[in-house]
Amino acid sequence: MVEFDRVDEALDDAAVQAAEAHGVLAGMMCAAGEAGLAEWWSHIREDESQVAAPGPVRELHAETVASLADVTGTFDLMLPDDEESLEERAEALHDWCQGFLYGYGVAGGRDPGQLPEEAAEVLRDIGQFAQTNFDLGDDAEEDELAYSDLVEYLRVGVLLLHESLHPRSDAPSSAGADDEGAAARWPHAGSRTLH
Repeated sequence: MVEFDRVDEALDDAAVQAAEAHGVLAGMMCAAGEAGLAEWWSHIREDESQVAAPGPVRELHAETVASLADVTGTFDLMLPDDEESLEERAEALHDWCQGFLYGYGVAGGRDPGQLPEEAAEVLRDIGQFAQTNFDLGDDAEEDELAYSDLVEYLRVGVLLLHESLHPRSDAPSSAGADDEGAAARWPHAGSRTLH
């Protein structure tokens, strides 16, 4: 995936930073199945004078579109590297969740009540994470583990939501096929959260 810092720098004059911009794109794609570069860019740029998306932003769009279409589940959240402070990474994760909800909404995403239960759970949890301040506790190792668990939960949850709303035409459709795809990897919420 294109480096976080490159995208963040390219978005220096935009309305959002890298994590939130990627959340917007993921939300739009989950809601509508696709999100064109120009449409996404129009939602994250600061003003109408920014006509063209910078190179790293175009790269992020292309990689995200490809990864959500990839049956092997290569999708990842655009977040700061692990060398950055946990506080900074947690704040970016919060921004990512807010961006996702915005993108899902502007792309006409369905109400959770109209979704399969696991997909609805993903949306509810993202909504909860977007409203939560990630206050870190006294145990740095435990906080790191909670953060990692939450990132993985969201990563797999977005794949599950995307697959639920936009099943691939080549995906297995039989009832015994739920050992394929994101549903089999879905770690249910509640195991760990940041304080």
